[in-house]
Amino acid sequence: MSRIIINDKEMYRYFDYLFYGHGEDEKGIYKHRLKKEWKKKSLIAPYGMTNCNVNEMMGSKSLLYGERDARAQLCVLDGMQKFLHEYVGIEGLEKLLLNNYGTIENEIFFEHDAKGNPVHIREHAKHQMKNAFLGSVLLLEYGYLEDIVKKIMAAESSTANYLVYQAITAEFGNAKISNISQNTVRGILEPEYRQNVIDKLQEWTYKIFMISSMLHDIGYPLEYYLRTAKTLTEFPPYLNILSPVVKADFAQIKATLLESQLFQQTDHIKIRQKYDMNNHGVLSAISLLMHFYHNGKIYTLKPEERCLIEMSAIAIYHHTDKFESEFRMSYQKDPISYMVRICDDLQEWERFKIIMNDKHNYLQCGRCGSLILSNHREYKCSCCGQMYIKVTQINNRKMNYICLCDELFIEKKLKENQVVIIVHFNLLKQLEILMDDYTAIIRRGKDLEKVKNMLEMQSMNPKLKVAYFVSNNPYYLIEQMLQESDKNFEDIQQWINNIEEEKKRENMKKFMEDYLQHGKEALYGSQLEENSLKYEKKVKAYIQKYYGEIYSLFQYLNGSVL
Repeated sequence: MSRIIINDKEMYRYFDYLFYGHGEDEKGIYKHRLKKEWKKKSLIAPYGMTNCNVNEMMGSKSLLYGERDARAQLCVLDGMQKFLHEYVGIEGLEKLLLNNYGTIENEIFFEHDAKGNPVHIREHAKHQMKNAFLGSVLLLEYGYLEDIVKKIMAAESSTANYLVYQAITAEFGNAKISNISQNTVRGILEPEYRQNVIDKLQEWTYKIFMISSMLHDIGYPLEYYLRTAKTLTEFPPYLNILSPVVKADFAQIKATLLESQLFQQTDHIKIRQKYDMNNHGVLSAISLLMHFYHNGKIYTLKPEERCLIEMSAIAIYHHTDKFESEFRMSYQKDPISYMVRICDDLQEWERFKIIMNDKHNYLQCGRCGSLILSNHREYKCSCCGQMYIKVTQINNRKMNYICLCDELFIEKKLKENQVVIIVHFNLLKQLEILMDDYTAIIRRGKDLEKVKNMLEMQSMNPKLKVAYFVSNNPYYLIEQMLQESDKNFEDIQQWINNIEEEKKRENMKKFMEDYLQHGKEALYGSQLEENSLKYEKKVKAYIQKYYGEIYSLFQYLNGSVL
């Protein structure tokens, strides 16, 4: 199997292929579509997005994503609605997917704390689509769907027992297993019937994963609302005008959902702790369950439909679980929740947050190749003295989209029986972000290190690994640029000597001499350096001095000579 690229452009192509069968896969990358036998055989209620749905969602999404990407997102939502109706068949479930999430998220993006600092919130609505994309590829193209079902059949956890019990009931009816407990139900399966149950579990596992991924962050607007409500309580006019009760008491939630599998299988104290903290994982899970429990609709669903809702809520709940240092999530115990969590943690590509500041464009002098520095309304090249004056009279503060990861690559290594997910962080973006947020890369590195540790010593087959390179040390980033290129130092030297502009040629020589003279850790710390007090100012000064030359080198190494 060739390398599969995971980015937004490929996501739109994949879902068009998966949901509609459009665009035959001429490249031969994807081998599997949704199975026809997974479709609902009963009458499917009419569906489709209304003009109101389209206009409102298009408007809210166009604001931040632009019209072209907003249209592509609506196509994916339409495909997901098709999936929910034709394959899942639970009436009303699509209302949790097609709503005003985008409008609320536009407000969330601009959230700042009382000190004016961004709250470091990244996208969530489109992020749910991306999780479904990554997980669908892993499940259908790399054998994890079959492996998850194998683990479910072998596991003795309450989650696995419930799922297997429901699958056998759906296949053979209640009569055959009415006197057998969930813990021993596997024992009644004759070999000739076992495959029927496995097939059913594969179908349900895929559907549960997709529902969970599509809806795992529907509680995030609620978490935002509760943060906002708390802030409002400190606003004097709040008194006696707004009700201080903006959130249902946990006892009321518990009473309504007591029969749900979430409350049957999970410690109520832990659920309450997450609920009291306004954790969006528990808010999302409860939102899904309350959508069907609060009006009693859950009791009118068919057993299969209820099972899909119950299991999806459990997976959604667990995607924000935190663990002590000696504990972690187990794939063997609950592989569906594990896969939802892993895909959520790995969804780095093109996922941005927004900050508003006075950041100016980085301009490169065409004569000497150095960075042109700004001083309020003047842009001046510190090397050759070339100066530009900003004549725009209307001042502005820019809205900047902060995103360091361009895409993922998935590769299968047959000899090692491994699937490797390469998280590709743009090297130039890593350099540039250091001028605005020295700790941003540290956060990304720590998050991925947790993912890396969570993948170790698990029972996944094939083994799943993650690879990435992040650094807030400019020397390490330059070294990585050189390693990823097929050019050697002789090639670079020849290129520098052939630069026509004398000033640019001399600046490149000076930069390369500086790079070769100093060790990687001598000036700017380790690869992922946390001592900002010691190194942050030095790093910023280095980038300000040499970013133009580094950019030129990067372009040459990637085959685009300036």
